[in-house]
Amino acid sequence: MPRSSSRVVFALLTCTLLIPSCHSIPKPAGECTGTHLGQSVAWPLTLNSHQSTLINFDGSEHTRVQLNYTPNGVPGLESLGVSLTLTGMPRFEASPPRTVKLLPQQDRLVPEETSLVRAWEGTTGRGSDAYLTPPGVPVEGAVTLRRVTPDHAEGQFVYRYADGGMLTCTFDVPDRVYDDGQDSGGDSGCGGGGGYDDDDDD
Repeated sequence: MPRSSSRVVFALLTCTLLIPSCHSIPKPAGECTGTHLGQSVAWPLTLNSHQSTLINFDGSEHTRVQLNYTPNGVPGLESLGVSLTLTGMPRFEASPPRTVKLLPQQDRLVPEETSLVRAWEGTTGRGSDAYLTPPGVPVEGAVTLRRVTPDHAEGQFVYRYADGGMLTCTFDVPDRVYDDGQDSGGDSGCGGGGGYDDDDDD
């Protein structure tokens, strides 16, 4: 076989071997369901939801779970999201789920205890608006973690509102941003996991 032909065959074999590993990255899965301003909703989790590692200036590490949902049917609102920071690098699987209550404090929610959930930040894609207005900051909430591993986070959170509305939002996210291959500048989902963050949160 000519040398040029053997190179082509080698290149094709290499691509064939690499493609399965690229596409084995799981897609984020989940949705928010319940009632918003008296209407039943089903808002899917977006593909840019993921788990990552934060490394602060002092060398401490924390786990962050970034969740974004598409609030279909809410004019002018692009996303409903949460940035959830876990203390250290918790690891548990196939164990009883762990639930932490979220309590209203002025214009935000705070975890009742921070030994597991270090911080909770709501987002809506509207800049300073952290929660849907109306109905405003939930009067009660809770997050349940079913699994946290080096490459996955799975669980749900629940918001209860003063007007009687309630959202239950599930999530199952990998340790990287999923790439569906539509962005020619991307790496088709073959990128690595968590990254560096110079956040010096206390």
